[in-house]
Amino acid sequence: MNLDTRYAFHLALDISAAGVFMAVSGLYCLAEGMTLQQLGWFFAAFFIVMVVLEVPSGFLADRLGHLAVYRLSKCFDMLNFVLLVLAPNISAVILASAIGGIGRALGSGCLEAWYVNQRSKESHHGNLRLVLSRANLWLLFGLGMGAAIGGLLPAMVPHAFSQAYLNGNPYKSALILSMVIHIAALGISFMTFHEGENVQSRQGHNHESLLSMGCNLLSHFVANPVLIILLAWQMLMGYALANHSVYWQPVFAMLEGGNSLLEWVGFIVASNYLLAALLGRLLGVSAAAFSVVATLLVFALCAAVALVGMSLVNHSWDFLFANWVFIAAVFLSRPVIAAELHRHVSSSYRSASVSLLSLSLNLGGVMTGGLLSWLTQIYSVPVAWQVSALVLILSACGLSIWQVMTSRGRQVPDRETDSLH
Repeated sequence: MNLDTRYAFHLALDISAAGVFMAVSGLYCLAEGMTLQQLGWFFAAFFIVMVVLEVPSGFLADRLGHLAVYRLSKCFDMLNFVLLVLAPNISAVILASAIGGIGRALGSGCLEAWYVNQRSKESHHGNLRLVLSRANLWLLFGLGMGAAIGGLLPAMVPHAFSQAYLNGNPYKSALILSMVIHIAALGISFMTFHEGENVQSRQGHNHESLLSMGCNLLSHFVANPVLIILLAWQMLMGYALANHSVYWQPVFAMLEGGNSLLEWVGFIVASNYLLAALLGRLLGVSAAAFSVVATLLVFALCAAVALVGMSLVNHSWDFLFANWVFIAAVFLSRPVIAAELHRHVSSSYRSASVSLLSLSLNLGGVMTGGLLSWLTQIYSVPVAWQVSALVLILSACGLSIWQVMTSRGRQVPDRETDSLH
């Protein structure tokens, strides 16, 4: 297999473990006897650790090696699931979630940074946006298949087996599968990425502290408005995604036919990613022909219209259609932003830059939490979604105008630059 195919395949395999766990995480916790408050602590432990370590782990990967840190992240992922399966009490479950946050932070951006650097090293001068978009389709496919399998597997576990070997919690079967996938991803990485580390990506950091690396990267981002705009776009998409994630299931359950369909929530979640991958495949090369500004503006407007649609419909299938459009718009925007980012950052700071993108997405979600809680308390979820859609439209238009004005007079080659040292 060529480099592009190997990378895309490994991305799909790796993310499928997250898809499996995503389908059952809340149900696993409830089956373990957790209260709703403890459930909040479980997810908060993962999120807080991940956000705190996101960017420092990116610098660590740029300094020690992208593949080395990726493989270290797999060790933490495996430890996370071992603890979840064997946890003797709720405290151990929450500790396992925090360890999972470490694994997620360490793995953020490592493979993408290695892949983009390796393409440059091998002198692949194709359209980076197009190849990242294709890899993103594999990622969505892996996430969707993982969610489908994760939603189906616990129901197939015999009750006697669950009582004898899983302490009466059939959802642990999905956790074991996730752990096996992480083990497979770790082992296969030595074959799929047989080229080894990109040595040139570490040459500038041999005697540089993480603090110094952080200051240098921050100075580079501040001096380049395009990079700030890209982080703002990612934050806006995080804002949009959190609007959907927090309340879609309660709203869906109240619609005609929605409550009965929620029994198939694993397949609904899987369909979100699989249909987004299908749409991305259908758009293909034609979508890459448009400018970054135009593409991101269209995706943002589609997400906003879909959000309004979800707030107005009365039937579950109408809601699902708007839901599919929304998820596709948000997730297909990511490789567009990433490809543009890679054109403006040095190979030596690539992983840290990708981690900044991920951090921006999460910060957008934090912004949503405050606004949504206030609006839903005063009005309702549909009204909150409509206000958020208006914010999304105005912000997207403002970012588009800012990006067009900034781009005038700035011409960047269609490859990564190495201006940051």
